[in-house]
Amino acid sequence: MIGKRAATMLGVMLALALPGPAAAQPAPAGLSASERAQGAKVREQILREFGGPVEGPLADYVRKVASRVAQVASPGARPGDYSITVLDSPIPNAMATPGGYLYITRGLLALMNDEAELASVLGHEAGHVAARHSARSQRRATLATIGAIAATVLTGSDLVGVGAQVLGAGVLGQYSQKQEYEADTLGLKYLTETGYDPFATASMLAALGRAEIVERGTSAERNRGASWFSSHPLTEARVARAQKLAAETGVAPGSRARNRDAFLAAIDGMAWGDTPEQGLVRGTSFRHAKLGFGFDAPSGFRLQNSPSAVRGMGPDGSRFVFSGAQLPSGRTLDDIVEEAWRQLAGGVPSTLQVNRTRVNGLETLDTRARVSGRQGVVDAGITAYRWEKDSAFLFATQAPAGRLSALDSLLASFRRLSPQEAKAVGRGQRIAVVTVRPGDTVQSLASRMAFPDNQLLRFLALNGIENRPLRPGEKLKLIVDG
Repeated sequence: MIGKRAATMLGVMLALALPGPAAAQPAPAGLSASERAQGAKVREQILREFGGPVEGPLADYVRKVASRVAQVASPGARPGDYSITVLDSPIPNAMATPGGYLYITRGLLALMNDEAELASVLGHEAGHVAARHSARSQRRATLATIGAIAATVLTGSDLVGVGAQVLGAGVLGQYSQKQEYEADTLGLKYLTETGYDPFATASMLAALGRAEIVERGTSAERNRGASWFSSHPLTEARVARAQKLAAETGVAPGSRARNRDAFLAAIDGMAWGDTPEQGLVRGTSFRHAKLGFGFDAPSGFRLQNSPSAVRGMGPDGSRFVFSGAQLPSGRTLDDIVEEAWRQLAGGVPSTLQVNRTRVNGLETLDTRARVSGRQGVVDAGITAYRWEKDSAFLFATQAPAGRLSALDSLLASFRRLSPQEAKAVGRGQRIAVVTVRPGDTVQSLASRMAFPDNQLLRFLALNGIENRPLRPGEKLKLIVDG
């Protein structure tokens, strides 16, 4: 996370034996070999940022649906021409890179309610490929920023205007409204030609609009991290346009395939949110039982976990990014802290305050400075903890001028977990598909949701239903423990 010489340890350890760089395969019909090679080049980086691939029956099912869409998107395409990957990430996202590489996260799959909605997203991304939107956007991106602290800390409020962006809005590019509308049109066309209900595009966009309600129990600002919203802006006008395009096909709503039961069967048991292998966020706390550490953010912070970092944002604009670094022979905490400051501020500030101490038994180097950034003067810090002889962990922090001390409790909370704490971390959460029985109500099913608050609101948003009587025999989703 802090440069070439101090490569990320956290990303390597949490990313579950990721495959090496993908060899470029023959390009899909109508796409060039150079585009295929371009897509293959960034595949490993995408896998690392988004948790690696999900394999097994779920991935096979998604590829089967995608192949139907691809046959229409690229007439003459052969099986395997498109590379379809389900990513092990809770962040709702789908993306395309040049040459026919399509990606979709399990976080986005969890929001869907039928196969037609899945096909609509895959068609939309195939539309970006067919129109070569991703190739144009990627040429404008800076691949070198992936994994650097400057690319993950303080998005939207960089310390130095270096243009670093998170993966979703940088390497993959942010599409223009014209490109989004073009991909919507193409995707809906592919959807209709493959026999699916064209109204699935609009219902999928509506499901995306409910994402924050499902996750947080309230409608909040969406554009967080490398999410679908950061590269695919969602507006009411866009949803209305999708409805209009579907109506213009002449297909009656509900008269075409939705394949709800097949889709729900495919995602039944799929992980929801973070997995134990990647560490678990619980409120304002983060615990990684496998690696044996944990920390606690101040009240009011929102945490987001990824294979390469844990990000947090406070209500006053304070932010942090937690990541790992290697300490090869001869390297010290001073070395990685100095390198981190170069990433963040272009060099070590002349006013740097340095405190060498121990936190919960760990050798710690805490450094702070007041610097000028895009949004004026802010206080920033880099705090490094020696974990093992050859490894360390770091917090990069930022707060409005005079408020960095509010993050002292965070920095003081980083520690090794006791065996009892590690055992108590739990197994995470999963999607459970249930069949409605006589007497079930939205309230009784919602009470089984594994959340401490707003269970009914989350249940209704997850399933895209109103607060109505349930029909015995219908299948609905729950989010449950373990």
